Amino acid sequence: MKDDYIVIYAVVPRYIYETKLLTPEEKLIAERIIYLCKKEGYCWITNKSLAEMYHITVDTASKHIKKLEKIGLIKCIYDHNDKNTKRIIQLVEDIWNSWSIRDRSNERDNIDYSNKHNNKYNKKIEYEDNRPKWMNHPEMCKSEPMTPKELAEFEELLAKFK
Repeated sequence: MKDDYIVIYAVVPRYIYETKLLTPEEKLIAERIIYLCKKEGYCWITNKSLAEMYHITVDTASKHIKKLEKIGLIKCIYDHNDKNTKRIIQLVEDIWNSWSIRDRSNERDNIDYSNKHNNKYNKKIEYEDNRPKWMNHPEMCKSEPMTPKELAEFEELLAKFK
């Protein structure tokens, strides 16, 4: 019976879930990496493992890792000494040590992000200009324009769907 469930518990920075820079798939991978970094502060999951776990290609897993590194959630350290390159993924911010359930559980004003949005009876969510607070902070939603190479890859990907 226990084999039917996977327990994953990760403390994910709010900006990861609120940003539009990441796809849902990238957010899931970020959550998995944060969970794997809980004990040691780093992990060594391979792109192949992520690809098998989420039923995506190894190249897609690699692109997701690079994007998470680009936005500053993780830092990848590579060891090129062997025949195979080894990679360690570190969290840039020490999320697990800076957040404690015991420290936050008594703060009634600090309701978890998911609880605010999952409670359909909660009519008292604070909004600014009839929008959630985070939408009034454009710095969280900024993205950089695509490079010519990224644009070509994107157009190539779109062509496959036509």
